[in-house]
Formats: sequence, structure tokens, C-alpha cells
Amino acid sequence: GNPYITPCDMANVPLPDQSVDACIFCLSLMGTNLADFIREAHRVLKPDGRVKIAEVRSRIDANGSLQEFKEMLDKLGFACITTDRSNKMFLTMELKKNGNDPDGNLKYTAKPCIYKRR
Repeated sequence: GNPYITPCDMANVPLPDQSVDACIFCLSLMGTNLADFIREAHRVLKPDGRVKIAEVRSRIDANGSLQEFKEMLDKLGFACITTDRSNKMFLTMELKKNGNDPDGNLKYTAKPCIYKRR
């Protein structure tokens, strides 16, 4: 296998606390325990590290849900630095730690993907 890839449950990554500079979620926030994935990113991310998210827009940015998603991220210890909505299919975000500990009880599930026949 590739030594740079560690297959695992994203809610329980076998890495030490504050050991990575960046966490990338690219079309990977599909589980029903999405908040667990974000909490785990907070645990392994260094204090000045960054999180990058690239997701299908219909899952996060439909009918006001983007603000709800950002509020969830805030409760999980992250501030949104940038949001790029320029692509009609995908949304990208960059996050940094906001200085708060993640809410251990928060649950969140993104909207299902909306596929359109082309």
C-alpha cells in the first residue's frame, strides 16, 4: 500500500492529537455521523492548521442550509475563512480552529445529493 494513505473510519483516525497541518474532505462527508468526522479533524489538526472542504453544493448550500452548516462548524470548533460558491455544482470552504472545544453531543447530517439528468 501507499505509506501516505491510512484506510480508516474518519471518525477514529489512528493519528496523534495535533499532528497534521491540513485535513481535506473532498466529496467525503457522506456519512450520517458527519459531526464525528469534523470533531476528529479538530483533534488531529495542529492549532494553526487548516481544513479544506469540497462538497456537492446541493448537500450544503440549498435553501439556507449553508448558514446552518457554518453554525454547526462553529459549534465543532471551526471558523470559516473562505467559502467559494462560484462553481454551480461544488462548494469549497477553508476553515481554521476558532479556539473553542468541539461540542461532543452535536449531531449533523447534510442533505442528500440532488442529481439531475443531463
